[in-house]
Amino acid sequence: MLLDQTGSPFPVESNRQEPNHPRRLEGFLYLTATRDQRGKTILTRKAFRPPIHVSKPYQKGSALLVNMMSPTAGMLEGDRVLIDAELEEDAHLVLSNPTALRIHKMSLNEAQWDQEIRIAPGAFLESHPEWIIPQAKSRFRQTTRIHLSPGARLLFIEALASGRVAFGEQFEFDSFRSRLELRYEDKLAALEKWDLRPSSKTISGWQSYLDTPFYISIYMCAPELESDDSLFQFIHELNRNTLFCGSSRLDQGPCWNAKLMSRDPIELRDALSQIRERYYRAVGLPIVDLRK
Repeated sequence: MLLDQTGSPFPVESNRQEPNHPRRLEGFLYLTATRDQRGKTILTRKAFRPPIHVSKPYQKGSALLVNMMSPTAGMLEGDRVLIDAELEEDAHLVLSNPTALRIHKMSLNEAQWDQEIRIAPGAFLESHPEWIIPQAKSRFRQTTRIHLSPGARLLFIEALASGRVAFGEQFEFDSFRSRLELRYEDKLAALEKWDLRPSSKTISGWQSYLDTPFYISIYMCAPELESDDSLFQFIHELNRNTLFCGSSRLDQGPCWNAKLMSRDPIELRDALSQIRERYYRAVGLPIVDLRK
């Protein structure tokens, strides 16, 4: 990857304000997690630029907890973020975002969030963000690429709100586009694409279940899940009238995906906490407290 003199993956000239175009931020986060001789995970590469900020990392047992947040109001028109994270062999990293990612009203363009994650054998990553909240008249595009080596462990969480529900604002964004590609041993295990546009009725599938849905997707991988499906039976047993849950095994490797939906974000987060606890138990790792 070629970087400019500021360490950005974007060309220097792209930071100039174009005529009649709002000022934009082109931020990034680069992380490389390495296991040192003491058996602790350390960061051998750490660089970031707004709208991304990273606080001081904390050791949590065998894992390193890194809190990622935005010092700005959220993603504005034209903002762009690139996340590049690499976990070397046997490194354990938990990447948490304790604040919601708000996508604000836009007039001409969209905000973009791209992330590339590579996990080596024996390494473990938990990616645990708060809600993405697309506000009225916003446009957002996200791409995610995850590369898993044999023996890698993953707990990758995405959480999406339908808008600022507390203000009576749901499904009033212009567009929410997302593409996730997960590869295990260089073989495609999952390809998930969304193009949600309320104006074209692409949200009808969501609204057929709930008028104000909150949604969580969880991608899980670990060698221990190769022959143990008790975690996924537990996920199905979480279903009730107000909570929809399901899971399926992916085409490659010991990889699974679970989907959760509810109109109550507290109920949904509680279900996620239970699944997270069961995952850690299944893979034989001590659960990481996300608080400092």
